[in-house]
This record gives sequence, C-alpha cells and structure tokens, in this order.
Amino acid sequence: MDIELNKFSNEFELSPTLAANEAVLRFKAQGKSIIHMGFGQAPFPVPDRIKNALCDHAHNNKYLQALGLEELRNTILHYYKALVSIDPDKYQVIIAPGSKLVLYGLQMAVKGDLLMPVPSWVSYAPQARMIGTEVIKVPTNLNDAGYHIDASQLKETIISAREKGLNPTKIILNYPSNPTGLTIGDNELKEIAEICIEENIFIISDEIYGLVSFDGEYRSILKYAPDNTVISSGLSKHLSLGGWRFGFGIIPKSINGLTDMMQNIASETWSCVPSPVQYAVIEAYKGNEDIERYIKDCCDIHCFINQYIAKGLSDLGVICPLPQGGFYNYPNFLPYKDKLSNIDIKTSQQLSKYLLEEYGLVSLAGTAFGADPQILTLRLSGCDYNGEKVLNAYRSGKDLNEQFIIDHAPNIKEAICIFERFIANLSR
Repeated sequence: MDIELNKFSNEFELSPTLAANEAVLRFKAQGKSIIHMGFGQAPFPVPDRIKNALCDHAHNNKYLQALGLEELRNTILHYYKALVSIDPDKYQVIIAPGSKLVLYGLQMAVKGDLLMPVPSWVSYAPQARMIGTEVIKVPTNLNDAGYHIDASQLKETIISAREKGLNPTKIILNYPSNPTGLTIGDNELKEIAEICIEENIFIISDEIYGLVSFDGEYRSILKYAPDNTVISSGLSKHLSLGGWRFGFGIIPKSINGLTDMMQNIASETWSCVPSPVQYAVIEAYKGNEDIERYIKDCCDIHCFINQYIAKGLSDLGVICPLPQGGFYNYPNFLPYKDKLSNIDIKTSQQLSKYLLEEYGLVSLAGTAFGADPQILTLRLSGCDYNGEKVLNAYRSGKDLNEQFIIDHAPNIKEAICIFERFIANLSR
C-alpha cells in the first residue's frame, strides 16, 4: 500500500548501535565467527540483591504515577546528594523506560535548536530532527587528557548560530563519553557552565557513564549550573541492566513548568516504568555495600580491558587516546590515510565495512557520531566477553594482565590480533 510517510522518517535510519547488534545476531545464527565491538552492552550478571528484589515484587501489577514511584525518586535524590552535593528539596525526579526517553522528552520540552558536541552519541541528533529542530555542531578536541570543549569556542558557536537565524537553547553533554571513552575535566565543566548561564543555554547532562569513571571521581556540571541543568542517567552501564530499560532525570524546581511538561510527555507516551522494576531498583540507590563493590569491580575490569585495547592500537601507530571511563575506544586511522586510500578506503564507513567483510570485526563508523565522513575514526566497544566468568576470575584474585585477557577475554585478544594483521597487510 502506498502511504505517504512523514518527511523526517527519511532523515535517519535504525540506530547504528542497535543495527550493529542485530547484524551480529544474524551472523551468529548463520554460524559465522564475529568479533563484536559495535554494541556497548555491559556484559556482567545482574547483582543478586536486585534480582531477588525483582522476584519479591513481581506481584506488583498496577500502574504507577507518571513521574514514578515516590520512594524510588526520593532514594535517587539522596543517592545523588552524596555524589554531587545537591539539595534534594530543590529537585524532582522523573522515572522513564531508559535514559534515551528522558533525553528525548527533554529535547521535546525545551524549545529551540540543539548544540551538539562532535563526536556525540548516535541518538542525540536524530531525536532533535524528529521534533523538527536543528543540530548545531560544537567542535571538540580529543587526547589523553580528555574530551575537550573550549568554552570560548562554544560561545562563538552560539553567537554564529544566532547570526545565521538559528535558535540555540540547549546542549547535551556526555562524560565519560560515548563514543570516545574520555571525560570532561572539572575546570572545563565550570567554564562551559559559565558560558551556558551567560547565554541562557539549558544543559542536558547525560551522566549514564558517570559511575564508570576509571579514577573513581563522579563529575557533574550540575555543581556549576544548578538552576539550568538536568541530569539524565540510569542503570544500564554501571549495573549491566540495559535490558531492564530503566532511566531517570533529575530536574531543578527552578525551571518553571519543566517537571510538569515531562510528566505530561510521560503520560502520553510510556505511562510508567513497569512496577516490579521500579520497586526492585530502589535497592540500586540505597548505597548497599555489595552493590557499590559490584560497581567498583566492574569498573576496574572495564578500565583494564579498554585501556588494553587502546594501548594495543597505539602500539600499531593508530591514534587512540587512553580511555578514562565507560567501555569504548575511538581510534583515528589518520596515520594510515594514504595506505587506506590505496585500497579505496576513504571514509570511516568504508573502513568499518572493510573490517567486517574481510576480518569479521564489527565496529561503528565515526559518521554515526556526527564526524565528517573523511575522518577515519571508529567506535570500538570493549564488551565482547563472558562477564560472569570475567567478574568471578577477578574476584578470585586473578591479576589483570595479558594472561587474564588470553584466559578470560579471548575475543578482546583476537580483536587486537585482527588489527595487527590489518595494519601488516596495509604495509605490504
């Protein structure tokens, strides 16, 4: 049947991360050997305390209010009081089925165009286009010291956009960052906050990887812009609960009407997060010793494995800053640009496709994260291992070294071997 679709539906495709995961599932169903570095899914088992709490509350089958269970919202506020020194009385929380919908709801609620640092997570720009707003790219600099947004350049970008007739009113920041694995330092967060306050820019602080910071420090720009920042986060990264689809937003009461708007959006879209999940995840925010130890142990493993990948790539001459959090690397193959061109690889998409077809390695092209096509960057996820076995080995006292990778995360070792063969073949 020939039905006319809305115009915006042709401006984006299936989310690249989900598309990569679905492709891997198809390949594996066909019996093909695949190294999966395309999808960032924390691989560790569900903590027993939270799993048991879900079973205990499976009988809860009633709708909850659109904002979420009050006990859960209060527990989250007090957990974040310790993390970022907020006054719980000055904020409200909304619960959503994943932080992605919090981000979408916030973009919908706040009028104006989006300032988006590049590279940024794959869904920010498509969400902006879905609600008919423009995306204004903000340049960044990546190195071993972190993910840098120059405050003066941010201001110039805002002024330039307004001169062009655009209306920049909001920015999304993510640190540690997907795709880079790098974070924004406190001094830079403070400088960015000052510009956003001065220029009346609403800050959406995507802190989904905040508890997977390798130095153990939790950073939040909310400390420097408490009246115009919303924190978005959830359980998918630090507690390996992506499939539970649980997220939340911490909203300052000083932004008049925003919580009511988000509540209205929730009521007309997701209604509420499943009741058993909301009751169960209260345990995630009580500060229980076993949960905090789980977070620390998993973070240690993410740090070791992803820095192992970065060092392996750097040893091959690839530009790859040492990750500071999350479970990603964002290597740049610029040093091999001429040799790649000799085999007709001139874009990151061509590079990603070549590695899949010739070596069975799944990655994501830098274009998925807003980079220009000719910039030869890839996003690599370091999660292709059995999380339960790896966590048990670490807790049993196994040292995090090369032998640990060989014994417990062989696909990570094989990924580096694939890049070694790839680079060697380029150099022939």
